Amino acid sequence: MSDNTAASPDRIPYIDFLKFIGLTGIIIAHVGSPKWMVMARNFDVPLMVILSSILGVNSYKKYDGKKHGLFNYYLSRVKRLVIPTWTFLIFYFFLMFILTKRVNNLKYYIDSFCFTRYGIGYVWVILMYLYSAMLIPLYSKTGFSFKTTFCLFIVYLIYEIAFFCQIGIYNKFIDTTFYYIVPYGGVLTYLGYNFHRIKNKSLVTALSFVVFVGFGIYYWYKFGSPQSVQMSKYPPRCYYLSYGIAISFFLLIICERNNFKIYRNSLVVFVSKHSMWIYLWHILVLSVYGLAELPEVWYLKLVLVYSCSILIVIVVNKGLDLVENRCRFSFFRYLRG
Repeated sequence: MSDNTAASPDRIPYIDFLKFIGLTGIIIAHVGSPKWMVMARNFDVPLMVILSSILGVNSYKKYDGKKHGLFNYYLSRVKRLVIPTWTFLIFYFFLMFILTKRVNNLKYYIDSFCFTRYGIGYVWVILMYLYSAMLIPLYSKTGFSFKTTFCLFIVYLIYEIAFFCQIGIYNKFIDTTFYYIVPYGGVLTYLGYNFHRIKNKSLVTALSFVVFVGFGIYYWYKFGSPQSVQMSKYPPRCYYLSYGIAISFFLLIICERNNFKIYRNSLVVFVSKHSMWIYLWHILVLSVYGLAELPEVWYLKLVLVYSCSILIVIVVNKGLDLVENRCRFSFFRYLRG
């Protein structure tokens, strides 16, 4: 593995740090952390989608205006997201069969390879990244304007009304498409792609926080006790999204304006650079942890799952380096991060 643990000139240090925060938050949620911590980290997926959209500005520019540019852009995004995940799933299911001697029904595997929540579960976030990538070319044409923002608001309002009326929420296809394209591919991608065009980011942060508090008070009154934003996560609705946007924009504003030393920490940069594969490997480590019936002490589990996932990435990269010293395969670049 080449020495990429230090920040390179083409990387954005504060984005690396925030990706590290986002991934850590996601893993925290999967290790049985205390309820207050699970509640606090609920900005992680929105943050990761927003960060991906910010980076998507330059990613799409490489293809925009070129012959077959749109097709090549879509193809690059699909290969970048689908090939690693499918490769991991093949290895994961093969290893789980060896360890458990159990075979799930075909639908379980199909749902997993389609990145829905109805299969293995964890890989549904890959579908959110795909939705986000698919809509970036549209936002590059529409730009950031009152008209586009208003149209998106109307679409989101229809989305909330549809959920309130229970339209298609038990239909797996509608749930996996409409109820995720609108919040992730629509709202969060639009805000992320246009982040640097938004003149008053503090206003967006404040309004989102006010909406979050308003819904928090409403649900507290309705249910008689404070409710976690997790209740509005599947599918993402205003309580969850407003919290995610508020915290994400707050962190982006603070981190963009400051040059903290931790941005260039080798661990932070490594985790950011290999965030996708660390995320995928943590699924395997979690499963093995459960099969081994190790103590369910959340902080010990967090350290073990996180460190083992990073270690696997390092070992795999070292192995790929050894193979590529003899022969090079373009496929290998999808296995690195």
